[in-house]
Amino acid sequence: MANIANKSFGAAAQTGGALARGFAALAYPRCLLVMFASAALSVLLAIGLWYLLHWAVFDWKFFNWVWVNWLLRQFGGVALFFLLLILFPALMAIVISCFFDIIIDEVERRNYPDLPPKRRQPPGELVAYILKFTALILIVNLIALPFYLLLPGINFLIAWTANGYIFGREYYEAVAMRRLAPSEMHALRCQTGGRTFRAGFLLAVLKTVPFLNLAIPVVGCAYLTHLFHAMPWREKAPPAR
Repeated sequence: MANIANKSFGAAAQTGGALARGFAALAYPRCLLVMFASAALSVLLAIGLWYLLHWAVFDWKFFNWVWVNWLLRQFGGVALFFLLLILFPALMAIVISCFFDIIIDEVERRNYPDLPPKRRQPPGELVAYILKFTALILIVNLIALPFYLLLPGINFLIAWTANGYIFGREYYEAVAMRRLAPSEMHALRCQTGGRTFRAGFLLAVLKTVPFLNLAIPVVGCAYLTHLFHAMPWREKAPPAR
């Protein structure tokens, strides 16, 4: 029991230290530039989505039932606000995925100068990765959308859990696929006992905090970079060529 407790405490301390170092990445000029660029693009996407949903709710009559349309007019604006608040982290996750390499390169250059060369990746691997996780984010959030709307009080917990899985896996794989083949990358994630999910859940919670959520995508990518390099990945890495 003592051994298990020590391992749990060590993992928690390691996770907390990695998160603090993730926030430290905001002091890097390149990471700060990525933060402003991704935040601006995410806000523009959110504004576009707001107008699209506003048109769908108020200008497009879903039903001929007068009482339903009355409810939409009365409460639709409030519902849209909370819906966008819940979906905004997913929008930022899609945008930031285009900037992962810049953030990871900067964090590794400053903190891990003795790393071996990166794995040679096929040209379409990064594009396929971005498309795969964009699809995953959209599918998971569309499936969860009715629960967001129909279960007030626990809808944020549902969003944190769903997005926690996505963010933990997304950021981890963005870092790990530069060093490990897909099979080794997935094996290491399973071996670490849900550490990436816990990290993703924490990031999902932080991403719902106004203003702080604009910085969390960069922090999250740096956080998982440090967390990955604290894992025993070198044992699984192929020999450098």
